[in-house]
Amino acid sequence: MTSSLCPANIVEHKNTVGAAMNQRYGMAASLLLAACASSGPVTQLGQDTYMLTASSRWHGNDGVAIQGLQQADAYCKNLGGRMRVVGSERSEGVVFFLPPKALITFKCDKVS
Repeated sequence: MTSSLCPANIVEHKNTVGAAMNQRYGMAASLLLAACASSGPVTQLGQDTYMLTASSRWHGNDGVAIQGLQQADAYCKNLGGRMRVVGSERSEGVVFFLPPKALITFKCDKVS
């Protein structure tokens, strides 16, 4: 039988608490960065054709485009389809003033 005051148990407890704290800080940092990135709602333009706008103060132009593509892909997967880009426009933005934006038009093709 081991005592809860055994040095091995104390070290194990400290490691568990430290890991939990690191995980909480990591989650908080992720939430803060995600709060600075935004995507508008997906808008249906026609049959299986959609559009969304993504922007972020923390990502460059390419990062915003990737963010929008990931959201479009997740949207199509949720509908049971595969995303295909049919058009895109990007604005560079101005550092600390206007965030870069990406406008993505896409189709959700049926997966056969």
